[in-house]
Amino acid sequence: MTKAINALGVILTFDGDTIGEIQSFGGTRTRRMIEILSCDSTNDAVEKIAGALNEGEVTFHCIYDGDDDGVYKVMNDHLQAKTKGDCIVTYPNTGSHKCPALISSLSWPSFSEADGEVSVDVTIAFSGKATFTDAGG
Repeated sequence: MTKAINALGVILTFDGDTIGEIQSFGGTRTRRMIEILSCDSTNDAVEKIAGALNEGEVTFHCIYDGDDDGVYKVMNDHLQAKTKGDCIVTYPNTGSHKCPALISSLSWPSFSEADGEVSVDVTIAFSGKATFTDAGG
């Protein structure tokens, strides 16, 4: 039996504002790799040790909302002000990720078809350590 969860019901909030109508979402975390090589290294091979964790960034695509309290104004206000906010991604019945973050990219409202929806792409860069809380608390 699969343990997959449905994306419907995922909630993203930034600095207390819920970001609605997200159509796609993705990101990655990385750990810096420190390469070690010295004159007395054996086997003529570079060794690696784990360095700092980079919580990375997430990019999402959502329907444009140009209202005074809409996603575009909220994201643009943070982008312009260079202010950090708490980014929280809550997954249905499984838990959440939380990390301080900055808005690093905000596309112009755009569309791919004349009769399609107007949408925006947003990239949020995490700053510091993320915490994960599972559904059990």
